[in-house]
Amino acid sequence: MKSTLFYFFSLSFLLLSSCKNDLDKQGRLYLKTLTTSSGKFSLSPMTVSDSASRLAYVPDTFFYKNSPYTGAIAQYEYDTILSISGFMKNGLMDSTWTFYFTSGGVKMTGVMKSGVAVGIWKAYYGYDKVSVQKDFDQQGFLIARKEFYDNGQLKNEQNVNAPGYLRERAVSYDNKGNVTSIYVKDSIKE
Repeated sequence: MKSTLFYFFSLSFLLLSSCKNDLDKQGRLYLKTLTTSSGKFSLSPMTVSDSASRLAYVPDTFFYKNSPYTGAIAQYEYDTILSISGFMKNGLMDSTWTFYFTSGGVKMTGVMKSGVAVGIWKAYYGYDKVSVQKDFDQQGFLIARKEFYDNGQLKNEQNVNAPGYLRERAVSYDNKGNVTSIYVKDSIKE
């Protein structure tokens, strides 16, 4: 009986110790400890560019010890510089995700819902100025995109041919804010 209890407590201690080594100081699981349903490891929330790419998109499911993971996530560069933080629910990216430059500045931020980018996502230049802003609907369809010059001036804007929009249009500007071109798709969706 004593040897069985000793074995049980030893095994429990080893399991807790191995789990603890998988967590950072804030209790977030290291991203590198996960596996994925695709066998690849890519976190790229702003890649959906049109309705066709959204319809073809299948979010990866992330597993920790063979079970879909729910909880906070962190990834570090050089083991000390935070590069990604977020949360997963049932193995899918969920809630706010932030990607960082090695300098510590925010590279990109936005919300994921069941593995799909929703709402406004922003990518930044290295000094907290927005370089690209994408607006996704609640199903993850890209509906609008804006790009900015590094001086903060709007470079171009477009709404995308997505469900609920009749026309696709794009407007480009020079770095002083003057319109340089306007494009409106000829065909109207019925």
